[in-house]
Amino acid sequence: MSSSQSSDRRSSEERVKLQRVFKEKTFIARESLLTTEFRNGNMQIIYNGFAAVFILFFLRALISDIFVHGVPLHHTWLIWWNFRDFIPTMLVWSAMFASTFLVYSAFKLWAHVPAKTVKISEQIPLLAVYLSYLTAFFYFPLKFLFAMELNCACSFIITCETTRIAMKMHSFIRENWSKAVIRKTSADPVKNSKKRDLKAAGYYFLECLLNIEFVNLAFTQWAFPILHVQDYPSLTVSNIFLSLFTGIVPGIICLVCLFYGLLHCWLNCFSELLQFADRQFYHNWWNSSNMAEYYRNWNLVVHDWLYAYVFRDLSAVLPGKKGLKIAQTAVFFLSAAFHEYWFGIAFRTFYPVMFILYFIFGGIFFSVSRLISSRSAWNTALWFNLLIGTGMFIAFYGQEWYARRGHCAPYSSQILDALLPRHWACQRV
Repeated sequence: MSSSQSSDRRSSEERVKLQRVFKEKTFIARESLLTTEFRNGNMQIIYNGFAAVFILFFLRALISDIFVHGVPLHHTWLIWWNFRDFIPTMLVWSAMFASTFLVYSAFKLWAHVPAKTVKISEQIPLLAVYLSYLTAFFYFPLKFLFAMELNCACSFIITCETTRIAMKMHSFIRENWSKAVIRKTSADPVKNSKKRDLKAAGYYFLECLLNIEFVNLAFTQWAFPILHVQDYPSLTVSNIFLSLFTGIVPGIICLVCLFYGLLHCWLNCFSELLQFADRQFYHNWWNSSNMAEYYRNWNLVVHDWLYAYVFRDLSAVLPGKKGLKIAQTAVFFLSAAFHEYWFGIAFRTFYPVMFILYFIFGGIFFSVSRLISSRSAWNTALWFNLLIGTGMFIAFYGQEWYARRGHCAPYSSQILDALLPRHWACQRV
């Protein structure tokens, strides 16, 4: 066999190996992991423990509301403040959602045009229109957000929903573009054969509301009493970093409520209403054996999207190990950038805690975790990382929130004031 033939054979084998890596998403009828675990009784004791903590927090708040403030449910002021502009926010969300039907209708018309162009160079105008739509889709809701001065929760609704809808729209066009060119139809989503269980959907929705109250209790009883009494102009480096540890308890409660309320209850609620059968939105991230497994299992919905439309597509354009590294870095960067975008807009500050946690620390931990052979040691390191990360989020964002609301004067330069946290060098107002 000649050397050229051997080289061709090796390159062919390498291509086969790469093809085996890129798996297609398969939708099948399956329940969420916690639903199965609750039925088996394996996770019920943990659920009961969190329920007991919630009841104790609520009783403490209720007693304080009645005997100190003289108003029942006084502590819910934070919820009302957050959702003050909920109705106009949902009107804008409805307009965002309605605009996707225009994209669907336009795409459907284009898909049925006979003898449509298939050359990439001739599809550039269509790509320009699509990118212009995405730009407008992000810009106008963001303009509304700042014009209405939306508070944190409504800001999250706008920024997270623009991201979610844009992801779904891109996946629809990406998956159906080639099918439209060759005039194929896509398969219908997996649906339940059983009827909708409105009682189950209502129970999931109720749990979503209780999770919002749990986060409210964690902030009003743990975070605010510490953060709002600090003397910000006198904060030292040690004060800033020691506050990290006081943020761990409310931080981990928020993390668990975010996971259970959003990835389990909210998604299962709408899956029940829409009769969508594949409910594997997450896997057992709490028992991961390495960082890659944790990132993959925490949010399978986002992970599958990033894998299919960022990692796999970039790897196809940039073949080889270098291409895989670039694609992997792009996934980490996009995830970190959008997390920072959501939180930065909601808190009206550029304080890249989320970006550093996800992109820098997450990347380092991702590499180091592969060197940890003991599953127990890795799992301890995982929870240590989560606890410190949530503590940093509560403490640093919380301090900057108060610093920018009457406690610290702005920097002399508007650029510096936009880029640097005020509580680092707080000057008395």
